[in-house]
Amino acid sequence: MAKKESESKTDTSKSNPEIPEMKVAVGEGMRRLPIYLLLDTSGSMAGAPIEAVRRGVELLKQEGQQDTFVKETAYVGIITFGGEAEFVTGGLIPFESFADGFEPASLSASGETPLGQALWLLIESLDKDVKGAVKGGEKGDWKPLVYILTDGMPTDEWQKPRQEVLNREKKKVINVITAGCGPSLSQQNLKDIGTGPTFNMGTDDASFKKFFQWVTQTVKAVSKSVSQPGGGDKPTTISPPPEGIQYVP
Repeated sequence: MAKKESESKTDTSKSNPEIPEMKVAVGEGMRRLPIYLLLDTSGSMAGAPIEAVRRGVELLKQEGQQDTFVKETAYVGIITFGGEAEFVTGGLIPFESFADGFEPASLSASGETPLGQALWLLIESLDKDVKGAVKGGEKGDWKPLVYILTDGMPTDEWQKPRQEVLNREKKKVINVITAGCGPSLSQQNLKDIGTGPTFNMGTDDASFKKFFQWVTQTVKAVSKSVSQPGGGDKPTTISPPPEGIQYVP
């Protein structure tokens, strides 16, 4: 792996510009909602950034457990990338298993930033774990939501697997949302990595809290839409994040 280059860019993002609309398309008979969290646990995330990520994931656990639709519909996959990429949940697991079994305190920061490895693990899971609907048979899954929390400075080749994610998007609607963490961010990389909106949270604990509250609200909204008349037949519009989270235009 190439050595990690130090990169720090001045934050030129503005609060509350127009954020691109995201939609989660669902097909007939869709049941599970796959949610992937790709978490940067490299050495550059040590200190306040990794602690903010821990608290954010804990918030997702706590708020999701209070919602029946989330507990019944959401399946979570957590991939960390620090030194090596690891699928710490071993695949998609029920939200309650994630809430009961995953300890955010176990996240620690060390090593380089193998985002490319993490994306290959994501692709493998998209192909293996996300079920498609079978006409006249088993019902399939909702379309995946992918959240990548990183400083945007990968140390391996990530463009090819990122293109593979885009190729999967032709068959599945996949929103890949990137959130910048840490004091030194590459905002251009953050935008290039994602396929959906990009946000910059730095090390601001309040921003992390609002971001994960928005993630939880998104999961709730998508999960609940299946219970509506005709639910699953049309895309569900995702509301933009609240004020206080910097959107990178």
